[in-house]
Amino acid sequence: MPALPELSLNERRLVELIFKNRGVARVDLAQLSGMTGASVTRLIGGLLDLGLVSEEPNRSGAQGQPRRLLQLQASRFFAAGVTFSVARMEVVIIDLGGSILATRTVEVRTGRPEEVAEAAQAAVDEMLAALSIQKGDLIGIGVSVPGNFGTASNLLKAHPFFPAFEDGRAMEAFRDAFDTACHVENDGTAAALGEYVFASDNAADDPLFFIHIGHGVGGGAVIDGRPYRGANGNACLPGVLYPYDQPRPSGQDLLATLKAAGFPLRDFEDMSAMPAAADTIVSEWITRAGAQLRQAVRTATAFFDPARIVLGGRLPSDLNVRLVETILSETIEGPSRGLPIAPVFASHLGVQAGAVGAGCAPFFRAFFTGAVADGGSAHLNGRRPVSRTPAA
Repeated sequence: MPALPELSLNERRLVELIFKNRGVARVDLAQLSGMTGASVTRLIGGLLDLGLVSEEPNRSGAQGQPRRLLQLQASRFFAAGVTFSVARMEVVIIDLGGSILATRTVEVRTGRPEEVAEAAQAAVDEMLAALSIQKGDLIGIGVSVPGNFGTASNLLKAHPFFPAFEDGRAMEAFRDAFDTACHVENDGTAAALGEYVFASDNAADDPLFFIHIGHGVGGGAVIDGRPYRGANGNACLPGVLYPYDQPRPSGQDLLATLKAAGFPLRDFEDMSAMPAAADTIVSEWITRAGAQLRQAVRTATAFFDPARIVLGGRLPSDLNVRLVETILSETIEGPSRGLPIAPVFASHLGVQAGAVGAGCAPFFRAFFTGAVADGGSAHLNGRRPVSRTPAA
């Protein structure tokens, strides 16, 4: 099959509609896109030739000639995602359906971002070989980083718990190490993108606001089909509501609370093996953190009027669900007279949000209209381009 060329805006519109509707007939696609039937037929022909979409009869039991529905070919193209915890990184390969095909955990024992990037590239190469995936079918590599970006171009300000990125060279390191397009997102934006692309119940979940509970309290938003970033790429940070010198609804605060109670854990992954006695401490923390997060929900509703607020990040899925239940256990006053708060849900992607969100970035850049509106990839110093998608 031919390699993926640069898709036109109209081709992206059709791909995005097929993506979001999970199967759609040509006549409906014409109505949804506003294009003529002839234009849809011509563009779909090219997408079929690429193997990006397929058209199969819908045998749902209706009498007569079955309708033929267009669907994305999940196994045609792939992406890699890289996400980080304190002492390790998770590298995944995902398909166009958002399914994780392979995952590998790599220990991070260095303070040099070049070595971290080289280890990530090696893991990607090994997983592609094991899956018998050709390099040409890999759309790109997405990297979800726990930090923000300064006003200077491509200056990464990583979370202090991640010394491998503290000298600001991480962007350069990943660009130089990877032999395919590299797209760097902050973890809140990556999680929001992953939720919007792969986990939304329907195309109406726009705007979508994501509250990301990692080591800090981050966030991301998708508005009109693309991430909202603000003037310097640092919008959507609900953590500003919670001063650092006070208890916060952050993952690091939970780890510190558990440690003070005699349950020291190295990282979030260790929560799955906590003794039963620690659940009382966790329950008390959820009660307090959920009450604090009501303020974030109210503020996000006031500023963005989102169709959906999603809570997720690095915590185990059951803790996200319990946090949302606590948030909604009391009535939250709307942002203004007669206005209710936005619906709040736990992330559908759960603990996979970071990895799937990171891998989603290349797909979003290649197939979604919002990536065109966002300006595409940035070229750095005349070298091979890396997409710097600023933090949210």
